[in-house]
This record gives sequence, structure tokens and C-alpha cells, in this order.
Amino acid sequence: MTDATTRIGTMATEAVALLIEAVERTSPESWDQPSNLDDWSLRELAGHATGSAAKIVTLVEDGEVWGRSEPLDWVCEDPAARLRELGARLRGALPGADLDAPRVSPEGEVPLHRALTYPVSDLVLHSWDLHRSQGRLVELPESLLTFCRELVETVPEDRLRRPGGFGPAQPVTEGSTPTARLMAHLGRSV
Repeated sequence: MTDATTRIGTMATEAVALLIEAVERTSPESWDQPSNLDDWSLRELAGHATGSAAKIVTLVEDGEVWGRSEPLDWVCEDPAARLRELGARLRGALPGADLDAPRVSPEGEVPLHRALTYPVSDLVLHSWDLHRSQGRLVELPESLLTFCRELVETVPEDRLRRPGGFGPAQPVTEGSTPTARLMAHLGRSV
């Protein structure tokens, strides 16, 4: 197993913790406010990200990964508690996981470490979205920012901008932070 292979476990646990922190900072009266993503409330955004966290855990546990879920499929009364439970399951399953074992992914059958890259990145990006939607400007931790940037650089532009993917790159000002530059590249207003 290479360092790059084992790195995904660390990135997954850090991404879940980042999302938990973003969810915990969301006040109960804010859940029905619109997010920075078209047509999604903060509640739906958190639901979508919780579904990605569940997918990560299911992949690591070698469970059956279901098809695409809708954000409301994962909405619950206490999303932080649900995410803490998923985080605990992930930490429990990772030490025994074969990160080179085959798993089904949008790219077909790939090693587990590769199958985890998209849902882990999803958690990171949507953690930022939750903060941004509430007017908080946050910098992603360097390790997670680098992880996401490396993944984005491997995705062909036509796949990156496909319907249901990312919108057109947005402008950034000179001196923008690395996080702001990545998020603007992914169609977010910064």
C-alpha cells in the first residue's frame, strides 16, 4: 500500500470532522434558508453531504452502495449527531479496510482508495458551502484543499462542467486565498 493509498483514510476522517463542524455551527433557525447552491436550502445541502458521508462509510465497510440519493433522503432532525455516528463507524472500519479492494464507482470498478476520492471531496466542498451560505469565510485545511485541488485537476473540463456538475468558473480578485480560487474555479461566488 502506498502513502497515497493510505492518505485517503486520513482525508476521509478529516472531511467528516470538517462537515460536522460546519453543521454544528448552523443554527436551527437557519436550516430552511437558501444555500449558495441553486435550489437547495441549508437543510438539503446538509442532507446531500450526509448522504456522501454515508456512502464513504458504506464503501469502507464493503456494503452495498445504492444509487444516487436525493438530498432529502438524508435529512434528519439532528444532522450533527448522524454525522458523528457515521464518523465513529468510519474510524472503526478504516483500520481493517483493504484500500486496494475493488469497489463500484462512477468510473466503474476501481480500488477503494480511488472510489472514496469523489465523496470525500464532496464533503470538503459542501462544508465550505455551508459556511459560505451563512456568510462565514473559511479557509479549508491545507491537506484537504490540496486533496480536492488534485482531484479537480484530473477531471476533464467537459466532465467538470456537465449538467449536475460544477458551473462556470467565477472571477476572483488578485490576492484571493487558495480556497477562494478553488471554489471560484468550481463555480462558486467568492
